[in-house]
Amino acid sequence: AHAQEKSPRGGMLVVEECLDDGGKYNFDTRHIWLVSAKDTVKRELLFTHYRSADVLFSDDETWLVINDHRLSNEACMLLYRRIEGLRYEQAKDVSGDAWAYFCVQNGVRGELGFDHTYVDALMWLKEKPHTILLTLRGHADSRNHVHDWQCYYDVDTGKFSQDDKIKSHNRNRAVLEK
Repeated sequence: AHAQEKSPRGGMLVVEECLDDGGKYNFDTRHIWLVSAKDTVKRELLFTHYRSADVLFSDDETWLVINDHRLSNEACMLLYRRIEGLRYEQAKDVSGDAWAYFCVQNGVRGELGFDHTYVDALMWLKEKPHTILLTLRGHADSRNHVHDWQCYYDVDTGKFSQDDKIKSHNRNRAVLEK
C-alpha cells in the first residue's frame, strides 16, 4: 500500500493497495481507500480498478473526481459526492456528456467514430467553486483525432463551457474529416 496524496484540508489520505483478501499482492486488482489522517484504522473503500486511476479533490472536499484509465483505449472521468466523513458515492460518469459537448462545439453530427477515447480531469479551479478543467483525447485514424481539447465542467449546474483562453487553446486540437 502507498499513500498517493493528502486531501486539500489534510484530514484524509488516499491510499492504493494491491492486496487480495488473503493479504497477497495482486497487481491485477487495485483498491483506492480514503483513510483518516488522524486514525488510520478508519478507512472507506472508494474505488476498485484494474489498470490506473487517480483522485482529485475539490478544495472544500465536497466533491472528488476519479480519472479511471480502465482500458488501453478508454479513460473516463467519474464524479463523486461526499456523503459524510470518509464516505463518497459516485454521482456521475461525465465522459459521455463531455464528448457530446465536444461534438456540438465542433459541428459533429452522428457518431464520432473514435476507437480510442480519453477524458481526464486536470484540476479543480480555485476561482470558480466546483468547476473542473478537463481534457479530451481520442482518435480513429490520422484524419480523425483530438489531442488535449479542453473545457470546463461546472459540477453544480452540470454544464460545460469554454472561455476565450480555452477556445484559443482548442484551435487546431481537433482534426475531423467531414
